[in-house]
Amino acid sequence: MKAKIKSFPQIYIGDSLDSRKLMFIKYRIKHGKGNYFIITPSDKEDEMLEILEAKFLVSPLYKQRIFIVGGIAGSKGEAGELVRRMSEDCMRKRGDLNLKEFISCGRYF
Repeated sequence: MKAKIKSFPQIYIGDSLDSRKLMFIKYRIKHGKGNYFIITPSDKEDEMLEILEAKFLVSPLYKQRIFIVGGIAGSKGEAGELVRRMSEDCMRKRGDLNLKEFISCGRYF
């Protein structure tokens, strides 16, 4: 069994990825294929976000977890850039930096 994946409606896509192929990329991520990194809210109280390599989502460690994907990147550095963009958008739209809630709520305010 693989991890369950839901995506943020306004998902952030890294510059190295083709946004027209988003459905194909999501399919590959769901099946643990490709060299993609996902940005998801953390389960830990003291952390906001996690950057995970998609190929590890098929491991037994994650089989019971549901991931809300807020961003997809082609590299870890690009994922860091997406987090920066998310932070700026969150601050502009909500007035705070609660990125976990910004992504988890599933919509922009």
